[in-house]
Amino acid sequence: MTERETSVAAPFRHRNSTQLRQVDLIFYYTQDKKWMSLDKAKKLIAIAEKTGLIKKESGGDYTLREDLREVKIPLGFRPTDEIFVMNEDETIDTLEKLLGDIAEKTGIGKKELAGEMESIRKHFDNLIYPEAAVILLAKKHHVTFDVYKADLIKRISE
Repeated sequence: MTERETSVAAPFRHRNSTQLRQVDLIFYYTQDKKWMSLDKAKKLIAIAEKTGLIKKESGGDYTLREDLREVKIPLGFRPTDEIFVMNEDETIDTLEKLLGDIAEKTGIGKKELAGEMESIRKHFDNLIYPEAAVILLAKKHHVTFDVYKADLIKRISE
């Protein structure tokens, strides 16, 4: 268990909750535990979302990654600034996130969905980007992709 994973899981564990609002997370980090400033709390939440430790639900609440729900928080735990250092390979790609959402909502495996995505691209003679193919896949399976739309479009236009 990394220090960042422990830090992100702590508010969920201490409040015995599966979902928390952003304001609750910020309050926990800045007021409850006095671990960090407001800016650092917001940065930690952004990093946690980018790395897939938490997920923002449609209602705006954050949910903790399934395997972190039973994390034990050590007595006297206090995170260091290492939790804010993020390697590029830690980021979960937007395409991967959307593919994961589709897999979760449909019950179809990611490998099978990736195959479907490739067949969509082949249907268009591989003239469309993978980002466009995953959007078409999401539409096919009636999965919303609004939260990823801006990033996917930005990636296509680069």
